[in-house]
Amino acid sequence: MFKESGSVQVLEGVAAAVVVLLRALDKTRAGMAAKDGFTGSEIRVLFRISEAGRVTPKILAGSTDLSMGAVTAISDRLVARDVVRRVANPNDRRSLFLELTATGETLMDSMYGDFRARIGEAQRKMSCAEQELLEAQLLNIAAALGYDLEERLAGTQISVVKAS
Repeated sequence: MFKESGSVQVLEGVAAAVVVLLRALDKTRAGMAAKDGFTGSEIRVLFRISEAGRVTPKILAGSTDLSMGAVTAISDRLVARDVVRRVANPNDRRSLFLELTATGETLMDSMYGDFRARIGEAQRKMSCAEQELLEAQLLNIAAALGYDLEERLAGTQISVVKAS
């Protein structure tokens, strides 16, 4: 997977392509965040809340790899901007849910639309079979890297293709 070139490690093949894709996604997310005056972490949190509909801070921290303190600080900022609200958990008085406000839903509709348009440009160059294969392979790579597809995608609208 790595090739040594002096003191520099060089990725090749699929591993290199995955890293390039991750960097492109990070750059896209950062651009979307900056355009609307959010940080990258705030956008990650907004996307996760949008995917789940509503989520507890504890689950949000686990699914975004942020600390509870970071989730609290980000939530405070997002509530102050009226894109997220805190809602009491009817099943547990000690817990609450975070969910998008109407303003947050409008924002995320715009961001998802922008993201779909950007990905759609690449998809138009692929057949349906190529798109299905790419989707399956990307999920297989995620699973091989230890990403629990069932747990991590629970509550999202992302379809799961079982890794074989």
